[in-house]
Amino acid sequence: MRIHLVMCAYVLFFASQLSLSRGELACLLLAIGGVLTTETMNTAVEKLCDFNQKNLNRYIRVIKDMAAGAVLLCAIAALLVGVVIFFRPELWRLLWGIVAHPVKLGLLAVSLLAALGFILLGPLWVEERLERLRRKSK
Repeated sequence: MRIHLVMCAYVLFFASQLSLSRGELACLLLAIGGVLTTETMNTAVEKLCDFNQKNLNRYIRVIKDMAAGAVLLCAIAALLVGVVIFFRPELWRLLWGIVAHPVKLGLLAVSLLAALGFILLGPLWVEERLERLRRKSK
């Protein structure tokens, strides 16, 4: 989910910088909503399967794989929507403007590092906070 959230943030940023039509923006928002919805449903299916079946079960594994496959299919469809909407000369001018300007390039690098930290360290940070709260309440 964290990877999808980071990608959504970048898609929305670049969409705000391009002159997209209302229809194109609606398609992007529907694609984003679809990916986040299927990711949430996948998590719900996995949690329900874990709750229902404590031991390893090949049928549960197949169900979890199918739910994850639905997320993958939706993400691929959203990627194709993004390719159709974003691949235009205006995007390449925007990217060149970022790469050619040291401050903008630096800000992009910082945002990418922050995004990577959010993706990789997000669960650790949350887990540490929850552990501190548990210790305080005892």
